[in-house]
Amino acid sequence: MGKSRMVNEAALSVFTIPINIREELGPNLKTYPPPDRQFRDYFHGHDVKSDIRLQAEYAILLSVLFTKATELLEKPIFKHETGAALASQWADYLDDGQTDIEAGTNRNEFLDSVANRAYQLQLVELGLLQQDQKTAQTKLDDSINRMQDSCRKFVKAISSYEGRAKEVKGIVYFDEAHQLTEPIPPGRKTDARSRSPYHNLGIVLSELIDFPVFFIFLSTSSHLQTFAPSPASHPSVRIAQGLPPFTELPFDIFVGEVFETLKSQGKFFSLENVGQTSVMAGFGRALWYVHHKAWLDHQGFPVISFAGEKLFAQGNKARVFHSLIAALGVRIGIAFDTTTQASKTMESELVESHMRVVYAIPEHREFMRAGSPSEPILAEAAARRLNGPSDGNGIEIQGPEILAQACTKGLLAKGVRGEICGRLLVTIAHDIAVRQKHSLPDLYSPDPHFHRPVHVLDFLRALFAKQFETVILKANSVTAREGIPNLETAFANAYIFFSHFALAKNSEMLSARNLAVALLRGMALQAKDHQESIDAVIPVHMGDPTESISPASTSAINLQFRNRKEAKYCRVPRQTTVPDEKVAVISIIFEFGARKIGEPGLVTVTKDIPHDARSSASKLHRDDHHYEIVAHGCISETFAAIPSAVESQYQSILSAQTIVEDFPRAGDEECLQAFENLRPFFDGLQEPVKWRK
Repeated sequence: MGKSRMVNEAALSVFTIPINIREELGPNLKTYPPPDRQFRDYFHGHDVKSDIRLQAEYAILLSVLFTKATELLEKPIFKHETGAALASQWADYLDDGQTDIEAGTNRNEFLDSVANRAYQLQLVELGLLQQDQKTAQTKLDDSINRMQDSCRKFVKAISSYEGRAKEVKGIVYFDEAHQLTEPIPPGRKTDARSRSPYHNLGIVLSELIDFPVFFIFLSTSSHLQTFAPSPASHPSVRIAQGLPPFTELPFDIFVGEVFETLKSQGKFFSLENVGQTSVMAGFGRALWYVHHKAWLDHQGFPVISFAGEKLFAQGNKARVFHSLIAALGVRIGIAFDTTTQASKTMESELVESHMRVVYAIPEHREFMRAGSPSEPILAEAAARRLNGPSDGNGIEIQGPEILAQACTKGLLAKGVRGEICGRLLVTIAHDIAVRQKHSLPDLYSPDPHFHRPVHVLDFLRALFAKQFETVILKANSVTAREGIPNLETAFANAYIFFSHFALAKNSEMLSARNLAVALLRGMALQAKDHQESIDAVIPVHMGDPTESISPASTSAINLQFRNRKEAKYCRVPRQTTVPDEKVAVISIIFEFGARKIGEPGLVTVTKDIPHDARSSASKLHRDDHHYEIVAHGCISETFAAIPSAVESQYQSILSAQTIVEDFPRAGDEECLQAFENLRPFFDGLQEPVKWRK
């Protein structure tokens, strides 16, 4: 999310002391910003120390930090500056000479001197050995008093602070702070030591609560409970009253800028223009746009390749499945089963290393709400990997394999499996249509490959089996009214434009006006839970990709996903998305659970000639330009997007296991009887028999 860059930007407005305590990642891995090594090492070796000893050491460290900063501010270059001017000057001073792998010289000298002096004072004031409880507490109190005094002088040096301030005057932040949450080693937990370094540091910081200095801990750690334990489990009541983690970080902040640039260049908001990398980079996290601008100035690593490195954890072979399910989640939207520990662990690991975004952490801090929001750059990177030549398998093979494995691991919620299969299928068809028209790009190509317009008819050919091509393309509308063109003619110049799915909050988002907005972003929409008759919508641009996008030229492919044994006819109300009766609309009903044999076939076109619903012969019926397709089964006979080799994977995904099917000895009648005697359910056929006996 660019947390480090964000606080660096804030440092230009508020006086900030930056500290990075990230561990060494090895010579081949680079992460911004570089660590402050000696300062980080000050926190090592904590496992042999008591809680009171650690608190005293941290109070000494902070005392020296404030004192050294105050001394530096006496330099002539900082004289007569206050507020944002001083903050900016201080930030420039610390950043001088910084590179991607090394901190600036001034920052190194400053923080190294703090760590070295704190080590010296440790030896003088605390000694090498543990003291008795009373002596240790006295020395801790002395260290706390000195820390408060040095903080008071520091605040006065950076502001006109007198008494209790109403706003923050200074910030101290610890980047990669998960290093502080290391647990106490097994066998070392005693009455004298029961807290992590992070908790002990928090106790010390609580002594500075009346000062206008704010402490920030930055981390993408998956171990939520070590950073923000629920109040009930926190070892310090005073610290437990603190704030839940902040997750609301900048998003979409450059959208206005990229569209203003298009306007200034006299370009239409067309599919062709909004599908450029420079526009895609404006959506999502700020770091995509910043990285792309830097690449334009200096070349190097294109932003799509950069996003791929972030999404796939720089090719970490030990996390291949994590990378793949993260990539699939970016494209089709994956909701994890929040009731299982396996899914909670997986989701938190995707947040930590695979670009999944935390939306919210509740006040009770028992879990996190996370997801993959709409980010075209990340979706393009995911599409390249899922269709890449590295293993020879495209998304039509990898997609169902990933989902089936996720189901086996108990990661996916059972109630959404039909919908997730449906979103996967149409995404596969989209990618196949792209690959049939365009060869795969070079790994480091700066231009989008999958985030591009796809002809509606090419999409339908890629989705459905070859045997149904004529049935679909020559389909009449629902009313089969004379003079209305068939589907092929109606959509002869129509394009879809989506590389990923995003969640619609309400049905208003599915209207033509907002579907035009979705086209600007290159996304399809997943309907909210319990949306009547429509589960997802693919926006359609009626016109050439060079023509401007507008609500008037926007149509839709409405999608309905059903996973039931018996198909039951359920009309799709086209007016939900495109109420203009003159605009052609397609609806596709997927009956995954029903394998229809014989006539009228696996794929049918709805014909439902209405009764006299027109006030005049010239008045259009809402279904006069509505083309409805019903597809049965989740098999290769129905869908070209399903290779026969992965049919079993789809069946595995769609089959929600019952409690009996999950019982490993269900085939043994005696074991099954013992299982049912536990009363997991009551059998309406058997209960009367038992009671009669």
